[in-house]
Amino acid sequence: MKVSEAYRAIPYDLSGSVSKNRFRQEILWGVSKMFDLFDKPDFCVVFDYKCDIEIHLSDSIEFYQIKSQKSQKPYTFTQLSKIEGTGSIIGKLFVLKDVSCSDTRIKCALVSNRFLKIKNREFSDAEVIDFESLDEKSKTIVRDALKTELSRNEIDLTDLHYIYTSMDLLSPENAVKGQIDSCFEKIKGCEPLKPNALHRLIFDTVERKASYEFAIDDFDELVKRKGITKDELDSILELYKDKIDDSLKQVQDYIEATYSKISERKKLKAALTKIFEVEYKSQSLQKIGQEISAYLIRKSKAGTLLDDSIEYLADDLISTFENAFPIEYSKQEKYVFILLIIKRWEDGKYE
Repeated sequence: MKVSEAYRAIPYDLSGSVSKNRFRQEILWGVSKMFDLFDKPDFCVVFDYKCDIEIHLSDSIEFYQIKSQKSQKPYTFTQLSKIEGTGSIIGKLFVLKDVSCSDTRIKCALVSNRFLKIKNREFSDAEVIDFESLDEKSKTIVRDALKTELSRNEIDLTDLHYIYTSMDLLSPENAVKGQIDSCFEKIKGCEPLKPNALHRLIFDTVERKASYEFAIDDFDELVKRKGITKDELDSILELYKDKIDDSLKQVQDYIEATYSKISERKKLKAALTKIFEVEYKSQSLQKIGQEISAYLIRKSKAGTLLDDSIEYLADDLISTFENAFPIEYSKQEKYVFILLIIKRWEDGKYE
C-alpha cells in the first residue's frame, strides 16, 4: 500500500475547537519539527488534519499529538488512558497505526512538556520512550488499557512513543524564532535578511494552512491546503538570503533618491514591505511578475523596449499591466511591485 493510499484509509478529525493559545503551541512545535527534518531528501509537514502534526516521508507517516501543561507533575498513564467522549488520548493516537504495513510504516507519538508516569514508575531519564521497549509490567498496563478501550485481543505497541520535550510549549515562540535563525545560517550559509519578516512569514503561512477546516479527498490538494513541503520551506528561506534582496534594497534606495517628501517615501516603503511579503503567498501576484518579466525580455530582445528612465519604464508597465492586478492592490503597491520586477530584470535574474 502506497503512503498516499494508506493515509486516505485513516479517518480525519478536524478539531477546530481548540483554544487559540493551544492551537498556536501545536503549530509552533510543528515549525520546529520542519527544521529538524531539513536534512531529509524530502518531506511534507501537515498541520492539524488527522492529528496535530503529521510528517509525510517517502515510505512512512508520523503522527504527533501535542499536550502542553502548566503543571510540572508527571503525566500519568491513568490520565492518558481515561476515556472521554470518543476515546482516550492514547487510544485515539494508537488507532492511527491501524493501516501500517510493510510498505508504509506509521509512527505515532504523544509530545508533552511533562515526564510520563506509569503506576509508580516515573520515566524522567529519557526524552523518547518507546512503549514496545518498556519493562513487562508497564507494557502490560498499557496493553490492557488499550485492549479494554478498543475491544481487541492483541495490541502491538511497535512505533508508539511518548516524547518529553524541554521546549517551553506554553510560550514557544522565542525558542522557535531562535531555531529558525540558527537553521537558516546552517542551510543558507548566511544570516537572514530581515529576520522578523522571515519569522512572520513562516508563522503566518503555517497558521493559514492549519486553519483550513474542510475535508480534502485529493492528497495533492491536501499538501497544498494543509501542508508545507521541503521545497516550499526552502523557497521561503531563499527569499531572505542576502542575494535576493538587493532587488528589495535597490527599490528602497530608489525611493530614497527619487522622492523628496517624507510622506511619499513612507507610503511607498510601507507598500514595498507589504508587497514583498505577499508576493510569496500570492500565486496571482507571482503570475503577474512572470508576465511582466517575460514582456521585458521579449521587448528587449526585439529592441522595442522603452529605453528611458526607470520612472518612464514603470509608467509604461503600469499602463500595460494595471488591469492584471487584483482590485485589493493599491496604486503604490502596484508601482513598487513593478519596480521590484524591473530591478530583478536589470540584474539578469530572469535569464
